[in-house]
Amino acid sequence: MSEFVPVIGLEVHCRLKTASKLFSACPLRPGAEANCATDPYTWGLPGTLPVVNAAAVALAVRLAVALGCEVAEESGWDRKHYFYPDLPKGYQISQHARPLARGGALEVPDPEAGPWATRSVALQRLHLEEDAAKVHAGALLDYNRAGAPLVEIVTAPVIRSAAEAARVLRSLRSLLLRLDVSDATMEDGSLRCDVNVSLQRRGSTAPGVRCEIKNLNSFNFIERAVTAEVERQEALLAAGEPVAPVTLRYDPARAAVQVMRVKATELEYRWLPEPDLPPLRIDPEAAADSRARLPELPERTRVRYCVLGLAPAEAALLLDEPVLGAWFDAALVSLGPRGPALAGRLCKWLTVELIGRVPPAQLATSKVVPAALAELVRMIDCGEVSAPAAKQILDLLVEEGGVPGGIAAREGLVLENDDAALTAAIVDVLRGYPRQVAQYRAGKAALWGYLIGRVMQALRGRADPRRVHKLLVVALQSPPPGDDTI
Repeated sequence: MSEFVPVIGLEVHCRLKTASKLFSACPLRPGAEANCATDPYTWGLPGTLPVVNAAAVALAVRLAVALGCEVAEESGWDRKHYFYPDLPKGYQISQHARPLARGGALEVPDPEAGPWATRSVALQRLHLEEDAAKVHAGALLDYNRAGAPLVEIVTAPVIRSAAEAARVLRSLRSLLLRLDVSDATMEDGSLRCDVNVSLQRRGSTAPGVRCEIKNLNSFNFIERAVTAEVERQEALLAAGEPVAPVTLRYDPARAAVQVMRVKATELEYRWLPEPDLPPLRIDPEAAADSRARLPELPERTRVRYCVLGLAPAEAALLLDEPVLGAWFDAALVSLGPRGPALAGRLCKWLTVELIGRVPPAQLATSKVVPAALAELVRMIDCGEVSAPAAKQILDLLVEEGGVPGGIAAREGLVLENDDAALTAAIVDVLRGYPRQVAQYRAGKAALWGYLIGRVMQALRGRADPRRVHKLLVVALQSPPPGDDTI
């Protein structure tokens, strides 16, 4: 056991899902051609003034109340000064001294305590700020992102490991998507994270020196970067060298962190109140209304999935991909009273069979609807179609849509459920193999597989194997009276 304990906190930046930027009417167009979504304010031209985007404020309040934060009735705007090509004005408008919200917590899975256990990760603050431009390799600048509305969520330094840091961000992403406040796409930077890491001597309350890893946009990168930084600091302390407060970047190719610069102090940013904006006032009734309109939050959904008997990994997949979760819930409703009993089978057919044919991002526009998958699962459970036949039906549903029952009837895939008809068919098959039947009755049990195979082949798979098994046992044990051929 190491003599040091990691102390980790996250600063998560999330781009809000608005039509325009935070302080101007300039359209927000992620993924558009470089520098085509700009305006005079974006470029920081003289004479331009900021105007607060009310939609961004509403989304930030929605997120704050979902996290249990205390929303301030009055918050303020500040200028954070630094000089870099990605910031045309030479300062960023943020909320420093008086943030939009404080406190709150995020429920995060805690697998070390149990498969369904969670723990509450405390938050310190949540505030609004504008984004900077994007710097590409070769010092090329794209100002489309400059001025985009960001909400920053700052956790308390209570995260215990690199793996938990990744779980915290994953849980936050699920919440952002459930609330529909952000696309939360890590690949394009709409969700990115700075990680603060320090080491505290075990048993001590003295804080360690904090270092910050900037702009991580992958769950795997977060886990690897934090691990690398913990190892770097441990090596320094073991060698008797001090840990300097630095800002770092993670290099995936080397799986190592690199020092970029000495960490800037608050004084260096020369914070001052934003003179061009009045205080931001939030009506308490508006915050209460936003709280009342919240959907079922991911942790409550997770509990519901546990009660339904899903595995923790299945629940995690449905929560991580809200499209899948919404699809599953809609199909579950279609199953009616039988939904809870068939939830596990429905989940497997959705997360294995259906998304093996239709990617999650295309489910909303696919020809398969939740009610159709629910009906297919019900037909399997009732013995109306076999699992192999159900896969054929699903292929046709993906290709042409429709209803499973109609496709099954058209393609001749409905199972024969009449015991009398099945028994007659079994007897006909056994009459064609009198020698094998006699050997089986004489004790050659290995012939069972041969006989059941011949029967299923004759039935062309249009019977429930469990029902055929049962009826075949009866036929072999009790040949029809007066018939000594089987």
